[in-house]
Amino acid sequence: MMPAPNAGAAKVEQRFPPPDFGPDYVFPESQQLPARVGWMGWVDTAVLAAALSAAAWIALRRRSRREMFWLTLFSVLYFGFYRKGCVCPIGAIQNITLALFDPTYVVPLFVIAFFALPLAFAVAFGRVFCSGVCPLGAVQDLVMIRPLKVPRGLDEGLGLLRYFYLGLAVLLAAMGTRFFICQYDPFVGFFRFNARFWIWVWSVAIVALSTFVGRPYCRYLCPYGALLGMLSRFSFRRVTITPDKCVACGLCTDACAFGAIREKDEG
Repeated sequence: MMPAPNAGAAKVEQRFPPPDFGPDYVFPESQQLPARVGWMGWVDTAVLAAALSAAAWIALRRRSRREMFWLTLFSVLYFGFYRKGCVCPIGAIQNITLALFDPTYVVPLFVIAFFALPLAFAVAFGRVFCSGVCPLGAVQDLVMIRPLKVPRGLDEGLGLLRYFYLGLAVLLAAMGTRFFICQYDPFVGFFRFNARFWIWVWSVAIVALSTFVGRPYCRYLCPYGALLGMLSRFSFRRVTITPDKCVACGLCTDACAFGAIREKDEG
């Protein structure tokens, strides 16, 4: 979601009018001047590019879970609690959609960059944004205690929901009705400490589920994850099990909390 301009910046409000999220949505208050918001946007974009590069390096070359953990923790602290989830590539889906259908709605370049960078890295290196950069996924990883294995049929069936969610969010944004993803973001309460009661209930439910189901929001609801999943199929390089070290014991397939590892004959 693109940050709302502060009340004193009349020119900024006219150029970047905030979308209508519905009568119950409360915009986060900005303590920064408009110029600093734009400057900080490019700083955030640079940090995002650096984090994506680090995730690709750690996943493909270092292959270190400990280093990825520290990157995950940094992502939660910076993109989550410090930047309060704005701008995020997930919410930017709606900004980009609205700009395509409404020529009067102008999207800052750094918002476009935030939306496009993880997609470009997905084509090159797979879903490295999901691995350790996305603060939403990081929160779920940090609370995961003893994940259960979800049956393959149920897992794949629930995974279709994110495509429906993506289509609904794009449709509503194109119509200028509301930013559905931001309005029902289950992590906004944790990052901003100011959600409505029923959003807090939704947030706590997702986090509680994450303790024994690996990344339920990412796997079954995240619309940006749907885009990343489609593009990662064409990635030039992705994480693979080293052939000369694999003995086909199947232990990694059973141990993976996300159902991401499959035997070769399973596709």
